[in-house]
Amino acid sequence: MRPELDGAAGPPVTRTADRPARGWAPPTGRPIDIRPLLGAWVNYDETSTGITRIEIGDWQGCPTVRVFGADRPAPIDWGEAAGAAFADGVDTVEAVAFVANYHLDFVTVILAGYLNKRLLVVDAYSAFTDSSRRVDSFKRDHFYLP
Repeated sequence: MRPELDGAAGPPVTRTADRPARGWAPPTGRPIDIRPLLGAWVNYDETSTGITRIEIGDWQGCPTVRVFGADRPAPIDWGEAAGAAFADGVDTVEAVAFVANYHLDFVTVILAGYLNKRLLVVDAYSAFTDSSRRVDSFKRDHFYLP
């Protein structure tokens, strides 16, 4: 094993972005900046059967996520969930991704979203918890800020 990955030459890393730049020092009082994630994101696909809209807000520096699932005549409000934000590396503070978990009556959904240029790409992993015998599923949607 390479010494820089086994902890002998410092903390282990899993990718180059996990290794701080030379001269880097831990930030003091500098939380992750979630502003790039904030807003009411709309699905590019107006006919999507998944998520139609995601609203990401700010609660004391932590993202809150409100999801609206596709339905007619009106979308289904999943409610608001606490999220967690992630930067692109250990020496940056600008958020580029988030995760949030929903535990609904019949399904648990893990949302994992990331910014790709000016798009928000969201993966939804759904595990059904009722007795319907539905197969757990995955769906990816792309969102924009109007």
